[in-house]
Amino acid sequence: MNKNLVLILFLLVHLSLFFYLYPVNIIEAAAKGSWEPILVGFLLEALLTGVYLKGLSAFPGKDIVDIFTGISGKWIARAMLIPYFIFLFVNFNVAHRMELDSVNVVLLPKTPMLFLLLLYGIPFYAAWKGIHSIARGAVIVCIFGVPLILFSLMSSIKNFNFYQIFPLLDVHMTFFSKTQFYSALFAHSGFLFLGMLGLKEKISIRNIILVLMVLFFFGLCTVYVPLLIFGPEALIYLRYPVVLTSDTVDMEWVIFDWLPTFFVISTIAISMVEAAVSFWIMTTLLQKLFSFRKRGWAILCLGVMLYVSSAMIINTDLLDRLNSWNTIFCLYSIIVIPMMIWMMSSKYRRGSA
Repeated sequence: MNKNLVLILFLLVHLSLFFYLYPVNIIEAAAKGSWEPILVGFLLEALLTGVYLKGLSAFPGKDIVDIFTGISGKWIARAMLIPYFIFLFVNFNVAHRMELDSVNVVLLPKTPMLFLLLLYGIPFYAAWKGIHSIARGAVIVCIFGVPLILFSLMSSIKNFNFYQIFPLLDVHMTFFSKTQFYSALFAHSGFLFLGMLGLKEKISIRNIILVLMVLFFFGLCTVYVPLLIFGPEALIYLRYPVVLTSDTVDMEWVIFDWLPTFFVISTIAISMVEAAVSFWIMTTLLQKLFSFRKRGWAILCLGVMLYVSSAMIINTDLLDRLNSWNTIFCLYSIIVIPMMIWMMSSKYRRGSA
């Protein structure tokens, strides 16, 4: 796959995870100095991505399933990668169910959720077409969706109360003791898809860091834009703080006189890319780890499972509990898998020498 397409996918896969649970988790973890946990999360991801790419560079053309299977055997590969599958499965349900809840609230309040969940058919179809088709579609979404999101975020600047930014520092960094900080790290799991591409062309860590700098700006915006409008005390009680910030803007000259429409449509378009990538990874894991002969059957079975499990989420409290429970699998996926790939690459290089 072309390097530029990989970087666009890297941008969108991350971006889709920043707009709903992430700002609430960050504010709950650090009501003051909120930029600190955001920065720590990005620094951690930059470090882990560097380790991951260093390990993957020893196995050009192979994905992580091939690497684990080739070095340790299929049973070890299953044991190591099933937690990653569980994380993707639960995160898919939590992240995209919350996004569809926002569609239900903002755009289609009278539409039953069972019908809105049929939107899952879009990423299912994209995953069936393959990662290259997803990447080409991501280019179009990036061109139109990202500027609209940026416009929606920046249009509310006139409503900012800049005194809400203080205190700027949490000297003791108490967010490390808050479970919400670790729950927020799900937004930094997007780099793991690089290991499923079977990259033949090396991706420079410098390019990744440039994209992470752009994402860091969006991460700050998703937290500080609602923070500067509502304040930390009110923000933790809001389910969709970023959507509500655009609702504070009166802008009758735009094509939609209700700005949240811009935001929700754009975020849903970007989330469909991330959902397609996650679904493609899950079906690839199923197919390679459990020898599904036909990819179509893996897609069909997984699609039914995701639809049913999302339909069984009856309220937002259950979404929060699932997200907290999934933190264990998230930390395993973003820390253990890159480290294991790096250690396997070191062993492989010594054996080749």
